[in-house]
Amino acid sequence: MSDEIDELKKKLKQFKPAKKKLSIPRELLNDAKSYEDKLAVIKTVSEREMKRVIMIVKDMLKDDLKNKK
Repeated sequence: MSDEIDELKKKLKQFKPAKKKLSIPRELLNDAKSYEDKLAVIKTVSEREMKRVIMIVKDMLKDDLKNKK
């Protein structure tokens, strides 16, 4: 499984964003056959952009709290 993760990391490095903003190329998620492969892609992106992921989760939690009221 670590070979698959390393391969996915290599593929992710090929897609360099024009600006600092990092996005997940659709090809990576579409090429990832299993749940574990997709999870590895998301994990790699979240390791690189930890602050952005934290902000996304915080916003999701805020929205969830608003909807429950």
